[in-house]
Amino acid sequence: MKEVLDILVKNKIVCKKLQEIKLNTKKKIKAYLGVNIKNEYCFILVVDRKSRILRKDIEEFLKFLPDINFRYKKKILITKAPICSKALELIKDWRVIWY
Repeated sequence: MKEVLDILVKNKIVCKKLQEIKLNTKKKIKAYLGVNIKNEYCFILVVDRKSRILRKDIEEFLKFLPDINFRYKKKILITKAPICSKALELIKDWRVIWY
């Protein structure tokens, strides 16, 4: 969690509250729910993999969103891997951070 906080601070995103949630998946995905300084709710998804993130992976990530409350307006994806251009189109309203 400390790594996630460091990445967020480097990108000028400061969360007052940040809690990890459990996802029912075998992939290396961590999800966090938080509240930033402007009292906006954030959904942060951390994908720890080296291979390219494809459209089918993004569709799987989006399946988790209905389970999470609708009030989370800011969506952030943190990853090391490159992302397919078609996958980027699906998440154009997300903020993508590479580290």
